[in-house]
Amino acid sequence: MNTPMHSCRIGSLDFEITTLDQAVQRTLDDALSERSDHVHLANAWSIVLADDDHDLREVFRKGRNYPDGKPVVWAMNWLGEGNRRARPGRVYGPTFFERALEAGVAQRVRHYFLGSTPETLEKLESNARNRFPGIDIVGMSSPPFKDLTQEDLTYELLKIEACRPHIVWVGLGTPKQDNAAAYLASKYSGVFACVGAAFDFTAGNLRQVPEWVQGAGLAWLFRFVQEPRRLWRRYTYGNAKFIRIVFSQLAKERIAVKFPRR
Repeated sequence: MNTPMHSCRIGSLDFEITTLDQAVQRTLDDALSERSDHVHLANAWSIVLADDDHDLREVFRKGRNYPDGKPVVWAMNWLGEGNRRARPGRVYGPTFFERALEAGVAQRVRHYFLGSTPETLEKLESNARNRFPGIDIVGMSSPPFKDLTQEDLTYELLKIEACRPHIVWVGLGTPKQDNAAAYLASKYSGVFACVGAAFDFTAGNLRQVPEWVQGAGLAWLFRFVQEPRRLWRRYTYGNAKFIRIVFSQLAKERIAVKFPRR
């Protein structure tokens, strides 16, 4: 399958070439039109996991992927150089989440939060209402901390249907959130946006990554220092494999250019 000109493939994932503001507005527009879709703020770890998991690759393929990590944006620039006019922009999950909450107030967007703990959801709701007066939060749910079964997903779907949100924000961690969003989007007319740890940032559980750290591509190191026990595998094994995937793809593209098929 040929990758469209408005996207760039890294490993087995196609990433939208867009800006943060464009991604926010498109998500709100799709939600208000009651379009079923699942949106993934994907990073290097997402690419690594999808490389080993056919079912997860299909989930990402059928959804819309934005580059959450700066290294992914760099890889998009290297691998897509000369093939497009627009330059890819980073769509950082916590910022994307908060911008959509803010912009959605005037458009009367109905929000639903799915994920994390009841305590975090309470803090998230309180902070969101204080920061974005008039926000319409119609429901929240904290699923069990395990692989969600068909029964679990059916139960979550019933609660979502009762609240009728435009956007369901999913913060369950990759790949759990991605699989859940894809399934729920196939059953409900709304946008399911996977935003990872964004709930914890807006709730105040985690310190926001400084902009200069993000710009230097070191957000992963900042996060690792905050949660070393949870993230060590992602940032050791994951980063090493991501680098191998990117450089292998880059080498193949250079060979293809130098020795084109006749």
